[in-house]
Order: sequence, then structure tokens, then C-alpha cells
Amino acid sequence: MRKQAAVNLLILGALVAGTIALVLPVTASADALVETQVPCVAFLAGGNVYEGSGTSVVTANGLAVLTCHLSLVSGTPVDRAARTTTAGGCDVIETPSGLAIMTCFHQL
Repeated sequence: MRKQAAVNLLILGALVAGTIALVLPVTASADALVETQVPCVAFLAGGNVYEGSGTSVVTANGLAVLTCHLSLVSGTPVDRAARTTTAGGCDVIETPSGLAIMTCFHQL
């Protein structure tokens, strides 16, 4: 019975530590505006269209960063990982699985 209580206490401690680890970065940058589940679309020169969602962060000094996780909705998957820059200046890494990551940096 004592062993089970010790295990439960360790699990509780891990949950508390995990929660603190998730909250600290947000509170450390309290001046930043963070928005999650932002809709994202990437239209690439080869005709591929990706859609998904991401996270937008705007810092107090006006740096805006958008990071999106995307899925191919139109076009043909690439044969191997490829990096493309969109017309809006965002970097997109496409993968053969039809998934992509888009990152945009802009100074407001």
C-alpha cells in the first residue's frame, strides 16, 4: 500500500512540474501576444495548396512569428523534402507524406 501511495505522489509531482513547465514560457513573456489555432493556408508556385493551423506570436517590440502545421489539400506530394519561400516571404518545408511546416517572420 505504501508503494502505491509513493507512486501516486510521484505521478502528482510530475503533473505539477509539467504544468509549471508549460506555463512558465507564457508568463515569462507576458508582453507577447500569443494566439493558437490560427488558420493557415500556403499556395506554392508548383500548384500545391496546403491548409492547417498554427500559432501566432507578436512580441512587445513588434516581431510577428507565425508557425503552421499544414496538410496537402491540392496538388502532388513532393518526392523528397523541399524548402520553398512563398510570395509573402514565408518558408515552407514540404514532405513526401503531404505534410508541411510554414514559418513566417515579419516586423510590424
